[in-house]
Order: sequence, then structure tokens, then C-alpha cells
Amino acid sequence: MAAKPEDYRVSELLKKGSKAIDKTRDEKTGSIMVRKKDGKQTPVGLSKKDAIEFTERIKKGKSINHISKEKPFVKYGMKPIRDIKPGDPAKYKSDWIDTDEFDSINEEQTKFSGETSGYVEKPKYNEEELQKALDTKVDELIKKQKPEKPAYVKKTKFDDKQKELNTQVGKTEDLREKYNIELAKNESLKSEVATLEVLLDSGELQRAAAEDETEVANDRFVKLLSNFQQSLIKGTKEGIERVSLTAQVRGLQAQKVTLKELLEVQKGIVANLESQVSGNAAEAASAASGLTPAPGNEVYFAVVSDADSGEDNGIQWTTSRKNPQSGKAGAVKVKNLRDDGKKITKIKLIQTSGGGISGKVLGFGDDSDTVNQSVNVNIEQGQEHTEGVYFRRSIGGKNSPKPKRWGNKARDYSGKFKIEIEFEDGTGNVKVENLTWKVRKNKG
Repeated sequence: MAAKPEDYRVSELLKKGSKAIDKTRDEKTGSIMVRKKDGKQTPVGLSKKDAIEFTERIKKGKSINHISKEKPFVKYGMKPIRDIKPGDPAKYKSDWIDTDEFDSINEEQTKFSGETSGYVEKPKYNEEELQKALDTKVDELIKKQKPEKPAYVKKTKFDDKQKELNTQVGKTEDLREKYNIELAKNESLKSEVATLEVLLDSGELQRAAAEDETEVANDRFVKLLSNFQQSLIKGTKEGIERVSLTAQVRGLQAQKVTLKELLEVQKGIVANLESQVSGNAAEAASAASGLTPAPGNEVYFAVVSDADSGEDNGIQWTTSRKNPQSGKAGAVKVKNLRDDGKKITKIKLIQTSGGGISGKVLGFGDDSDTVNQSVNVNIEQGQEHTEGVYFRRSIGGKNSPKPKRWGNKARDYSGKFKIEIEFEDGTGNVKVENLTWKVRKNKG
């Protein structure tokens, strides 16, 4: 019986090649089969168990109505919904996707080639063209079998394995290196053990020789101990006498040291009294010479004015508009009475109020516009130093401040200043504040 067009499944023939021809032909009809079990064609879509049962029942001529095709599993929510109104016929094969029309098997059907599973439509062929192909060799329709390719591995997997291999190789090299180091240490320790064993043997020999020498020394020690005991008795008697004499000598030496210390204390008291007497004498002499004690009584000072200022330690200067006078107005005297011998190194004269005159009014050095506010000195203990005080000459003359235009035609100005005295070590510095300066500027 000639094969029908639907009996051909070209895609499977192309896939399996010429080897599938002999194995897929029916022995009686010679037609090509796709699925068969024990030489019998089986429907597409049956499970393996149902296919075996189907074949057995066909052989025995039993009914197969209870065997149905296995429905494909459809996930929840993925089943298509068809809105077919009652009475409307379905127009497409897909409209029966939820029906059981194709699940049952026809008992009279013996050939199942061309059927599909999974709701794929049955392919249709051109019968005229298939008739032309009946007289041709099937091999001409089948592609040649492809040559077998060697086994390959994906490059990504190969690269990953290569990296793992390289990592393991690196670890192996590290372990080998550590192993070699440990071997070297082991050999070194073995050599040290051998050396120590030699030293131990030598030490045993030395110990045996030392034991012999110890026995000889013990005999000599017994003899010497006897002699020593006799000498000790004699020495004890002599020592008692010597200790008694030594104790007497040390007692006299201690008395001598005590007397020396008392003598030094008395000398210190005398020196302190002499210092107080000399200090009191110096203070009395300074007070007698008109100097005033600063706070602490370590410095005496005086501000001497060439003109009577009317105040203690005040200074006065007179000038005029038409005939400016020299700025020399007096002096500051300082005497150092500090007990520890520290020197006075600097004297400062600081103007604290201007009294109506702008700029610097008085200072040290000269009567220029840049009168100095401080001067460096070197006043040793007990010495007295005199430093000249100058008013700024430019206060006089035809400039500010100006004298009065009426009355006695003179104008008086006054202000405050202070004196600071510094020692070389920066301690015990003295400040004398609220000192008065006065300036009279005449017109004529």
C-alpha cells in the first residue's frame, strides 16, 4: 500500500538522517512510521506507560476507549479564556483548546503518522508533489549526516576553570615553598641536635672530672676549716678589742661633724644679720639722700625736677610760643638694694594721660619728637643710677598747644605717668604709678 502524504514527517527524517529509514518502516505496508512500540504504531501524546498498554491491547484485540492522550500542564493563570456565545460555531481550531474533542482515540485508527501533540496543527502537504517523490530515492531528500564534532567546553566555563586551576597552582607553589622552608628548618634543627649531643657528651666528661676535683677539694676544705676555726677564735678576740676602739673613734668623729654643722649655722646667722644691717644702712642712706622706697623695698627711686612742681616725685617744665626752651626738665634716680645681687637692666617712663597735648609729652634720651619711653641700664646691687628726663621741645613754638589770648597769656597742662623698673631675671619688677607731670606754655 502506497504511503499517504500525511505519513511523511520530513523534519524528523532530516534530523535523524538515512539511519532512520529502515527502522521506521512498517513491515507489512512499508510506510514510514514516526512512533511505534513493538512494531505497532502508537498515537502521539501518550505517556510511556499508556503507549505500552495501548500496544498490548491492540495485539490482543481489546478495547482502547479508556486510554486518552495526556493533557499538557498549564500553569495557574496561563489558561486562555474563550468567550464563545451559545449557538455560535467555533471558527478556528484554537477555539477548541479547552475541549476534549481530540483527547480520545479512534479504535479503528491504525496509523498515527502526521499527528502532532501540544495542540500544534497538523501540517498539510501538496499531494501532487508527494506523488512525484514516490519513485525517487529517499536518500536524495535527506541531508548527509554531519561529521561528528569533538567535545567542546564553553569558553566562559573554560576560563573559570582556568582561573581556579591557576589559583590552585599558586596555592600549591606557596605550600611547596613553605614545605621547603620547613624542611630547611628541620635539617637545621637536626644539625643543632647533633651539636648539642656532642656538647652533652663533653659536659658529661667535664662533670666526671669535676667530681674528682671536688673530692680532692673537699679533703682540702676539711683541713682548711679546722685551721679556720682556730684562727676565727683568735680573730674574734682581737676583733672585739678593735670594735671597741673603732666605736670610740666614730663617736668622736660624729661629735666633730656636729660641731662643724653648728659652726656653719652660726656663720649663716651672722651673715644674715650683717646683710640686714647693711641693707638697713643702705635703706637709711637712700632715704637720707631723698630717695623713696618702691613696693618691696628692694628699689629706691626719686623724680627730681629742675623746676618746683609742688608735688613729691613730680616734674615741671616751662616753655614759650616765641622762645621754645630746651626739653631737659630733670632726672629719675634709681638705686638697687636687692639682696640676691640681681641687676636692674631697664627703666621705663610711660605716659598714662596726655593732659590736652597730643602725642608723646616726656621721656628719656633727648627732647626730639621721638623721645624714648624706655632706656637700658646696668645697675648692680647697692649702686645708684641717674637718667635724664626730657619734655618734647616741639610743644613750645608757634604750634599747638597755644597759650591763652587773654589774662596772663600763659596756659598750664598736666597729666600722669608711671615708672617701671625691670631686673635681669624678670622677677621682682617694680611699678610706680600716678606720678604727675606739668607744662606751662607762655606767649612771650
